[in-house]
This record gives sequence, structure tokens and C-alpha cells, in this order.
Amino acid sequence: MAPIAIFAFSGLAIFSIIAAKILETKMNKPFFVLSIISKGDVLVRNVYHRLADSYLEWKERSIFFATKQLPLRTKNVSNKFISFGKEKVEKYVGNVRNSRLLKKSDGISEFYKSISEIEKGNGEINDPYEDGFGNPSEDVR
Repeated sequence: MAPIAIFAFSGLAIFSIIAAKILETKMNKPFFVLSIISKGDVLVRNVYHRLADSYLEWKERSIFFATKQLPLRTKNVSNKFISFGKEKVEKYVGNVRNSRLLKKSDGISEFYKSISEIEKGNGEINDPYEDGFGNPSEDVR
């Protein structure tokens, strides 16, 4: 039922516009229905152009922001965050680079130093073997 009503209304509207145009040409005088339609057409065209202009402007702004501004701002924020993090770590942990944990010793670890101290005074391979009490052993094989 609705499609039939819409079809009938649109047909009636087209017929009334054609009749108004015929009356306007016969009387050489503008008809109010056609002037309302033409004013509405101008208004809709102006609104369309403003919308198209604003769309293009926002499109250019968003592309500029996404390609130029966003990477710079992201880099700036990340650098600030990294420096803030370094300051906080140095404040709470201290300067790790100059700490005793990372300093190198004299080049020889304590284990090897203790071994070298134990072995001092034991002699050479060619010396005769002595047992733990200082008695030389004659039966070394």
C-alpha cells in the first residue's frame, strides 16, 4: 500500500510542477511554487558546497596531523618518558655504572689468589716429595 501512495504522491508533485511552469510561461509572472523550489535548490547547493569545503579542509588537516605532527609528538613524549624513567631509576637505584658490583677486580679472582697462596713454598716438580708431617718419602712411584 505504501509504494502505491508514494508513487501517486510523486506523480501528483511532478504534474503540479509542470502545470505551474505552464502557468508561469502564459502569465509571464513568477509562480510561488517554482520560486520556493528554486530558492530551496540554491539553499541546498550552498549547504552542499560548504559541507564539501569543510570535508576537504578536515581531510587535509587530518592527513597533515597523521603524517607530520603525530610522529613528532609521539617521539617527543617517548623521549620525555625515557628521561623521566632514567631519572627515577637513578634516584631509587643509584648510579649503577659506578657501583662496586660492576667494578673489575685486580684481574685475578679471590679463588685463584687463595690457590696461589696455598701453593707458595711447595717447591718444584724435581724436589723430593714430603708427606704432610715434613718427612721425606723415599718410596715415590
